[in-house]
Amino acid sequence: MSVPDFDLSTVGVGVAQESCSQANSSSYLLPEMLPFGFCSGCGHIKIAGYLDEALRRLELPKNKVVLVTDIGCIGIVDKYYDVNAFHGLHGRVITYASGIKLANPDLTVIAIMGDGGAGIGGAHLLSAARRNLGITLIVANNFNYGMTGGQHSCTTPLDAVTSTTPHGNLEAPLDLVRTLQPSKPAFLARTHVFAEGQVDMLVEAIQTPGFALVDMWDLCIAYVGSRLALNKSAIEGMMDELDMPAGVLYRGTRPEYSAAWRALYDEKGARTPPCLLQVTGGSVLDHKVGIILAGGAGQKIRSAATLVGTAAIMSGLKATQKDDYPITVRTGHSVSEVIVSPDDIYFTGIEDPDITVILAADGLAQVARRLTKCSPDARIYVDEALADSVQTPGRVVPLPFAQTAKRVGKLTIAPVAIGAVLAREGLFPVHIFEAAARAMQKEAVAESTIAGVRAGLELG
Repeated sequence: MSVPDFDLSTVGVGVAQESCSQANSSSYLLPEMLPFGFCSGCGHIKIAGYLDEALRRLELPKNKVVLVTDIGCIGIVDKYYDVNAFHGLHGRVITYASGIKLANPDLTVIAIMGDGGAGIGGAHLLSAARRNLGITLIVANNFNYGMTGGQHSCTTPLDAVTSTTPHGNLEAPLDLVRTLQPSKPAFLARTHVFAEGQVDMLVEAIQTPGFALVDMWDLCIAYVGSRLALNKSAIEGMMDELDMPAGVLYRGTRPEYSAAWRALYDEKGARTPPCLLQVTGGSVLDHKVGIILAGGAGQKIRSAATLVGTAAIMSGLKATQKDDYPITVRTGHSVSEVIVSPDDIYFTGIEDPDITVILAADGLAQVARRLTKCSPDARIYVDEALADSVQTPGRVVPLPFAQTAKRVGKLTIAPVAIGAVLAREGLFPVHIFEAAARAMQKEAVAESTIAGVRAGLELG
């Protein structure tokens, strides 16, 4: 695209670029990386300079500052600073910044994104403001997707002509400050690259505990600049017309999220520590075994599968588990895949199950096609009421799981089936499975599980 000549002296861009390229020893910029790789006259150059000056004033330890960026023209800015940096996907800058801040609250986390990223990651923007998480977000707002051809963005003004709105934009621009203000974050401000006091604003934003937004209106020389002369008076006129004034527009008093979370943690005490599994016995198993438990919602299939994996680990084996169930949760199938092995498990899929346990028609329907392709050596343990519906080259073993469970107690059909499998397959000692139940379940539930397993052993 041919960009028209622009008088840089009228907008002050040349001054900012010169000052940045002459960064002194106290600068946070890397001299060997300069000049910036932005288009000549791009307002991003000024934003980069303002941020450097703010960091110099704050004199923050460079190893305690993290600059987080995403895709977009402004996204290349992180490589010019002598601080920690993280560069990620378009619109996700706030998610990365949030994770970094939560992991290490002592870091000063500064996120920079364009208006394109703000639109793509709008939900992340809202969530960070609601939480009041202590990150500073600078939005380099130049009203278009400058990196991909000048398409309109969430902040493009009404009637503006862009590559995707050749007859004028029909969408109202998003007011980033007013959108976030009801969430009462710590700091909300708006300015533009030609104004005064941007560095003071950035210093306050970075120092403020909690979420701080600086919506900095910018100039895209390549696309917006070719259609609209956005000098100082033009941007301030647009602010007036859109009723989006400049300045620090909101200061909140809510506590910063990561500090509040840790205070709550200290007050309420630590969460229940994880259950550490101890190897209490041995297994004679000398090869990997893939097990599928196929039942219906409410049969505690996943819980039973977890106990199988837990008992395997307590027997000195390795174990993995994958679960499959529909979004309805309380209806439909429930299928778990468990692999137990004396060796490390590097692939957690089961292509040809060694053992399949079928306890409900919903579960059978979910695994029916796989059963038609399993090997003749596969064992299919199925409730006797469903046995005639199983089509497989494997060996079908019909057993009265449901009838047995009725005698033992409610919700014991899966433990009954596991008891029968352990009796016939000898995967690991039964007493270790019982120990796993006592370690992982509440006492009454564990005793019911153990009763079911013992009843299932009699079917073996």
